[in-house]
Amino acid sequence: MDEPENIIAYRQSVMKAISGHAGAIAAVAKGQVSFVDDVAAHARGIDAMSHLITQLFRKGTDNLEYADTRALPDIWQDWSRFETAAKDLQRESDKLVEVAEGGGDVAAIGAQLQNVGKACGSCHKPLRAEKN
Repeated sequence: MDEPENIIAYRQSVMKAISGHAGAIAAVAKGQVSFVDDVAAHARGIDAMSHLITQLFRKGTDNLEYADTRALPDIWQDWSRFETAAKDLQRESDKLVEVAEGGGDVAAIGAQLQNVGKACGSCHKPLRAEKN
């Protein structure tokens, strides 16, 4: 239980869940689907997962020998930077819930989803390796 490779797999599942919820919201914001009433549920999903992130990066899960992970050692070497990025995502996902629960303003939802995406990128770009 809680072997590094299992934690990494769990972490990756959480990140994929965030991505899936964001993709669903983006489809609504782009007018590809009409499920505006579902956006708040997806926003709450992103928000809930965002509050788990720091606990998913336990020491010992930074070793590429354990599993296929793109997490760079900089996460653990500069934990305060990582923690700040995680808190930024939490703040922006909290706002996404507020906007989504505030009604069907698709433009506002799309704008706030972009802010969530920027918060994700503020961590992914410097602290995640490129895909092979």
